[in-house]
Formats: sequence, structure tokens, C-alpha cells
Amino acid sequence: MLLALEIPHFIGYDNPEVNAGNMHTTGYDIEVGWRDKVGDFTYSISANLSDFTSKMGNLNGTQFLGNQVKMEGSEYNEWYGYVSDGLFLTQEDVDKSPKLNNSVKVGDIKYKDISGPDGVPDGVISPEYDRVLLGGSLPHYMFGLTFNAAYKGWDFGLTLQGVGSQKSQISAAMIEGLRDNWLNFPTILDGNYWSPKNTDEQNATAKYPRLTRTNRDANFCMSDYWLYNGRYIRLKNLSVGYTLPKAWTTKACMNTVRLYVSGSDLFTISNAPKGWDPEVSTEGYPITTSLIFGVSINF
Repeated sequence: MLLALEIPHFIGYDNPEVNAGNMHTTGYDIEVGWRDKVGDFTYSISANLSDFTSKMGNLNGTQFLGNQVKMEGSEYNEWYGYVSDGLFLTQEDVDKSPKLNNSVKVGDIKYKDISGPDGVPDGVISPEYDRVLLGGSLPHYMFGLTFNAAYKGWDFGLTLQGVGSQKSQISAAMIEGLRDNWLNFPTILDGNYWSPKNTDEQNATAKYPRLTRTNRDANFCMSDYWLYNGRYIRLKNLSVGYTLPKAWTTKACMNTVRLYVSGSDLFTISNAPKGWDPEVSTEGYPITTSLIFGVSINF
């Protein structure tokens, strides 16, 4: 694979792209289908399933670090961040626990102290020693199903698609209240975040951290707290049509006339926040459903 290998800065050029990296990909792709006719009824069905995993090999010492990394031994674009340990629920817990910064308060996300300069936990949460690989970001077990049928002028089509497993991220764009000091308050936060106005029992089951601007970078930094299984199944397309009998259409000097209704993305089952499209896992775009009524005429 192409890598931007480092060259001395005094040369004055950008790092050149060199085919110097290794990536190992294994996977499979299966597709089966069947077509048949029984009297006036014809039908066909096809299904597919595929999966692959890409592992990074020797990268000549180069590492691409961020929320998704490419480093030797990792998966391609694997999630990289902190390991969470729930929320801070008491001041005593805040005082005695390792913290990412001095702005941490009760209601913020708690992170595990993984390591330090000497290879053992050092009582401080730091990006150098406490971020770890959190699992691949790419989808696995991608599948699809298509069914078509026709009977005496009627036709029917259905397409399902989905992903069996994927580590997806709930980003700040999807969950942060009053982001940039003007955006609306997300509905999924309502009644689900830590608050000093809640009872201890309510805060113990709070799904999201306290509302804060001063410590937003710590709460919304990359960690497994914001990862979920992004598997989904969706009805991608459903169509029903009726072709008028030839005896009717020829009288009007038309070859064929088909009336139809077609719908796209009519329903989706997923773990994504309600209303969000699971195929756009990090930006929080809403699902758009379309319904089309039409007439197709051939002369």
C-alpha cells in the first residue's frame, strides 16, 4: 500500500507517496439464486453474504494515529482510544481516580489507567500510554436478499440489505447538546444524561455524561464509551406494479402501460439512535424514506 514516507524538511517538498506498506486482507463472497415458474406464477430469489478483514503488516515504522489508526498489527482504520469505566458518580471517586485533566467533575466519563512510561499504570490518563486498539470500524457479514415475482400482470419486488456486525461510533455531532452554542438539544439526551437535579438512582443509570462545555473534549474524546454494534437490516426497496391487459392498451395505440408504487428505506432495524441512518455511522444523518407512484407507458 502507498505510504507518505518521511523525508527531511529542509528539502522543501511534501512527503512522497511510496508503495512501501503491507496490508493483508482475507475474506469471502457468497451469492446464491433461484428462478422458477409455476403456471402463471414466476419468481426469483437471490441472496448474498460477504465479509473481509484487513490487517496492517510492515509499515516501515510509519503510524497513522487518530480516532482510526493504521499501525502494524491493527486492522485497517481500527478504532483507537480510551477504555471507559462508566461515569464518575461521587466526588470521592473523582478525587482518588486517575483523570484526563483537572476539569473532570462528577458526571464526567471515567477512563481506565492502562499504562505509563514504565509499562505499568501511573495514576494519570494520558494519550501516550492509555489509548488502545478498540476494534475494527469496518462492517462485517454484509448481506442482501432480493425477491421478485409476477402473476397475470401483477409484479412484486423486494430488496433487503444489512450488516451483521460493525463497531460504529456515536459522535458528538449526534449527541452533544447546544453544540457550537446554537444547535438544538438532541431528543435522545432528554432524561438520559447525568444531572445534579437527578436522584442518585437516576444518575446511576444515566446513559450520557453531564452537560458541559469546559470538559467537552474529555467527554467526547475517542473511547469505547461511544461505540456500539452498528448491525442493521433495512427494507431497501419494495415495489408493486400492474401491467394493463394488451386488449386495453392497443385500443389507445399504446404497447404497454404499467401502474406502480415503489418505496425506498421503508423501515430499518438497528441499534443506532432513533431516526439516524446506520449506514452513515459517524455523522448522524437522518433516514430518508421515499414513496413513488408512477405510470410507465411504452408506445
